[in-house]
Amino acid sequence: MVTGTLTSLDRGYANLPIPYGWFAVALAADIPNGQVKTMRYFGTEFVMWRGGDGALRAVDPFCPHMGAHLGIGGQVAGNDLRCPYHHWRFNGDGGVTKIPYTDAISPSMKNSCLPTWPVEEVDGVIFVWYHPHKVAPKWEIARIPACPEGEWQLAGVYDWVVNIHCREIPENGQDYQHFGAVHGVPGPPEAEFKIIGWTRRNTVVAEMNTPRGPMEGMIDVTATGPGQSITEFKDVTHVVMNQQVTPITAEQTHVRWQLYHIPGLSDGKLRVTQARMRDLVNQIHQDIPIWNNKKCEERPLLVKGDGPILAYRKQYDRFFDFDEPAPDIKVA
Repeated sequence: MVTGTLTSLDRGYANLPIPYGWFAVALAADIPNGQVKTMRYFGTEFVMWRGGDGALRAVDPFCPHMGAHLGIGGQVAGNDLRCPYHHWRFNGDGGVTKIPYTDAISPSMKNSCLPTWPVEEVDGVIFVWYHPHKVAPKWEIARIPACPEGEWQLAGVYDWVVNIHCREIPENGQDYQHFGAVHGVPGPPEAEFKIIGWTRRNTVVAEMNTPRGPMEGMIDVTATGPGQSITEFKDVTHVVMNQQVTPITAEQTHVRWQLYHIPGLSDGKLRVTQARMRDLVNQIHQDIPIWNNKKCEERPLLVKGDGPILAYRKQYDRFFDFDEPAPDIKVA
């Protein structure tokens, strides 16, 4: 059973900044045409809507006219968002398109008077670009790899809210020794760790417990930015996990998974694959009580064999640097 935060002590996560990057805020099916939704992430709020053309837009929540919250009573009008207070209409660029009681709309108001949020839909997930200084996106969202045999089959969708800073979730994958202690992985992993630009690559080969007993398997992780990682598990079966971690606040994170497998599995292979995916879900259920109660350890007492935790943090610190770092850091 997954438990919440039981300790009453200060764990130190409130002092960490919220990183910039692309972050998942919903699944595509969560926002149908004509719906307006208030999103609460990054310690703030924004309003998202899907217009009649099917495209998503997102803006800051308060109408610049008289301060009404656009997500509370706001409605979609064509492709625009209509304010509930005086029925001013705004487009996805934050510009005023209509005021019902006047035609006197200045060019600056038509251009943009409401801050916007870049929005993308990739592999059925809705992402927004967050940067506290509204700097434009620096990299593209990664896509799941091509399926070797037709089209990937979406087999499971999961999400959890965890009481910890978002940096800790992907850091868990660099902590090689917890695989055995927490998850019962029988042998120490052999791992490769590379950072190129905005992307981190981990390839781990280890003996794993599978539905058919222990066997050597490979875990190949591609993490793009602080909020997205795509993992291929290749052992008794072949599973892809698309993971997104999104900061709600500095002390709370929304974790989403979409699990895929190859098509055309026999009944027996499908049962094995489903068991493998259940084991992955069980592993995060083992991690969450630890995450919910652990302290922010900025100077961990590390020893040989712990894994590339410091190299991971060196890259991650770039997402705390809001003065536009260059994407050319490489860490072996």
